[in-house]
Amino acid sequence: MPQDINRPSTSAGGDMRMLDNPVWRSLKGVHRALALTDDRGRAARYPADVSPFMALPDDATQRDWEALARIAGPDPVLIMDAPANAPASWKLTRAVPIYQMVATDAATQPGKRRTAAFPIDILGPSDAGELRELARIAEPGPFELRTPQLGTFIGARNGDGTLIAMAGERMRPGGWTEISAICTHPDYRGKGLARACTQQMIDIITGRGERPFLHVLTTNTSAVGLYESMGFAIRRTALNSVYEPD
Repeated sequence: MPQDINRPSTSAGGDMRMLDNPVWRSLKGVHRALALTDDRGRAARYPADVSPFMALPDDATQRDWEALARIAGPDPVLIMDAPANAPASWKLTRAVPIYQMVATDAATQPGKRRTAAFPIDILGPSDAGELRELARIAEPGPFELRTPQLGTFIGARNGDGTLIAMAGERMRPGGWTEISAICTHPDYRGKGLARACTQQMIDIITGRGERPFLHVLTTNTSAVGLYESMGFAIRRTALNSVYEPD
């Protein structure tokens, strides 16, 4: 079983505490221009066409939960690291355990790099439709048309110009950037493209002086093994919770 770690990396900065409640810290920090909040700023969410995640501060009150229900509207209330005091009348419809993994120094070592089977380039706003279509096919997790606004996205194309693999940035709590949407078209799996895209994202993030982290389903043992082989280590188990307000 992989071991949790809490030690810092010397290759890039990052206070480990920023990784607790990372959605909240992103919405109140780097992603504040995208945040939809209540009038007190105590409940926050991304626009539905960016990300389904919502968040509350660690010291959330019942009033804050009520505010979150208002800004959620008809959308499911999806929270990572939900405070423990959810209203008793709210129905918990889903709870998914995920590993939070952080890059150790080993992740930035040159020996980890391998030549990709196809060239990998930085993508732009005009590629949003292709990114969403690949996400629909490869199912890396929630992905909407404006999800690429969360940060840098990269991808590999085949000889016909079709996007066949990608990775990008999602949560960005102070000093950290999450690598997300790592996926490969089913017809091109087994060629090392997920590894190559992840490594390029590591280089982009550490090049800014930040430290990479990521989340992965605890049941996705093949992905966990890949990330461990690249120098990531499990820090903790988090929970994605979906609530239905009363």
